[in-house]
Amino acid sequence: MRFPRLMLAASGLATVALLGSSAAANASATINGPFYNSGEAGYQVQSSVSFNEVRTTIHIPAGSSTSSFIALQQTVNGGKTYAIGLVNIGGEYILAGLEGVSINAATGVPLPSGLVKADYVPLPTLGAPAGTPLFDSETGGSYYVEVHYSTKEQLVQYVAGPTETDAAVLNVAPDAGFTFNESFHAPAVETLNFGGINLPTSTPQASFTRTGLTEPAGYNVGGIAGTRVTFDYFALNEAEATADGGAPTIGNVITLLPSPALPGVGSAFGVITGV
Repeated sequence: MRFPRLMLAASGLATVALLGSSAAANASATINGPFYNSGEAGYQVQSSVSFNEVRTTIHIPAGSSTSSFIALQQTVNGGKTYAIGLVNIGGEYILAGLEGVSINAATGVPLPSGLVKADYVPLPTLGAPAGTPLFDSETGGSYYVEVHYSTKEQLVQYVAGPTETDAAVLNVAPDAGFTFNESFHAPAVETLNFGGINLPTSTPQASFTRTGLTEPAGYNVGGIAGTRVTFDYFALNEAEATADGGAPTIGNVITLLPSPALPGVGSAFGVITGV
């Protein structure tokens, strides 16, 4: 199913050329943590600023066994969360999302893997129904994803496609209407392990490029409203996964971590399994 896209001033497709056009795009943030947990690795913005969009291109290398998402979340401790990403189901990657799920989360751990696995909803992709595989783990592949909150229309949209310039609105959050009014202060980009601790060692799982944010009118911290700002312009909490979720020790090995880590050019970073 494919929906016509609203005219959104902060649309990712409308602002592709803006990345790198301001000083904000060259700034790099403070990285806090790492915050240890049992199932996810990546980054979450921690800011008093409100955001209305997060976007990236997810690259899944051959041999990956994990799932990756981006999210708009109310605070670093959870709240209403909208996410879109690539879920590995039996070695095949499908597009899926969280549609306004309320999450209680530890700081720096925005998408507890057990909760996300229970609540994600397969989304339709371009020219194919929900649940259609995009590619498999033997070959790997890439997909552009975006979560946008229209402060004018007061609804959340999911945007995705094979590339950033070949994408369309795929779904509109079902609980979003003209009474919907949220502030999202904690966008996140994460890789989740749904398969337990039995992961191959030192194996790339995902990478993210051209990861960006926009701010609604009234904030303008990283740039004017609708201007694309690099993800690591703002302070970030870094998540790393270990076997039991606690701090790593000889008996509690790291299972998933960002590498190469942020800050990176264009907010690019990767996630690999532990040594």
